[in-house]
Amino acid sequence: MQITKTHKIIISALAVIILLGIYITFDRNSKKNFGVQDGVTNLPLATTTNETTTKEIGNTGINVAGEGNFKVVQVSNTPNQIPDLDRKIIFGQDSSLTPEIKTLISQKVTDLQTQLKKDSNNFSNWINLGIYQKMAGDYNGAVISWQYAGKISPASYVPFGNLGDLYAHFLKDNVQAEMYYKEAISKGPMQAYLYIQLAEVYRDVFKDLDKARAIISQGLSKIPNDPSLLQFQELLK
Repeated sequence: MQITKTHKIIISALAVIILLGIYITFDRNSKKNFGVQDGVTNLPLATTTNETTTKEIGNTGINVAGEGNFKVVQVSNTPNQIPDLDRKIIFGQDSSLTPEIKTLISQKVTDLQTQLKKDSNNFSNWINLGIYQKMAGDYNGAVISWQYAGKISPASYVPFGNLGDLYAHFLKDNVQAEMYYKEAISKGPMQAYLYIQLAEVYRDVFKDLDKARAIISQGLSKIPNDPSLLQFQELLK
């Protein structure tokens, strides 16, 4: 059967859906409570403590739930200097990005930018915009989107963890990678995947096993007996 141009477009569209599904599935498996599921970003739930927990949720429309005492602080003003929402996506050199796939990603980016023009405080849209920019190889665009998401919801670990991964494995800036991972951990100390990802960076990029062991020990001090942390600790022996 001859493959027509229409068939190629359909195949490419399916490829984007499959790639996005694999991307999200990988993040869900490796990041457990990453916070982005089916296009909806959930801010980390606060753990139960004897003190009142403060969560800055901004104008995200996200419902806060969980056990313990909560104090919701409404962020009323949009941070200054909103990123350019007419910025064109810049594609990388990935050969798997066919013209059809690039068109679909560009459309998704444009749709998210249009939504953000109506509500620039939408945390999940900034996170998702960064995801599509990263998929396209537009790493600088992803940095801009995730940094701004961090300004909107400064209590969320999600954008800072994303930035740590981006700087470590794609932008190859060890200083920035370590800084963002540590900031993410300070905001999400109960997220085991953050300790593991930083430990992997220490082991594979910094070639520093002592730092890798230390950050896993730090994680276990916050989350005793966590299976994933204990397993990774064994790998570092």
